[in-house]
Amino acid sequence: MARVRLSIADPAHGLTLKTLLEADGHTVSENEPGVIITDDFVQAVSLAAGCPTLVLAGITQLRDAVEAMQRGVFGYIFVPLVPGEAALMVRRATGFTAATPEKHDVPLGDVETEHILDTLRRCKGNRAEAARRLGIGRNTLWRKLKRIEAKDPGDRA
Repeated sequence: MARVRLSIADPAHGLTLKTLLEADGHTVSENEPGVIITDDFVQAVSLAAGCPTLVLAGITQLRDAVEAMQRGVFGYIFVPLVPGEAALMVRRATGFTAATPEKHDVPLGDVETEHILDTLRRCKGNRAEAARRLGIGRNTLWRKLKRIEAKDPGDRA
């Protein structure tokens, strides 16, 4: 996993972010970071030239975050922090993909299920659009979702 340097002024955000990242297997360190996360937009732009940089942004700062991205910052992490988002952004910034070496031994049916559910989430539950993006018919998608629901009756979509 990645080495992450945090440059966060708010101690609560820093501690929460450190805990979330370490729980996902990343190392939070000051030495040789693979990714830097900061809450200072000016600092983020200057650091972005040397290392992939992410910036923390609240709802009122999204315009600043987008401007920072136009100036070289890799992306932003929305505040309040949501479990999984920071780790996902760190993986993206370091070039990791969802297909990490640990996933090579996953059964094909599980990969298909995850792909279908991910596509359905990206389509905000619109099954017709999900079927179109998956390149299958709506009835086929419906049957596959019924099979998935039978295996795991929890609400996953």
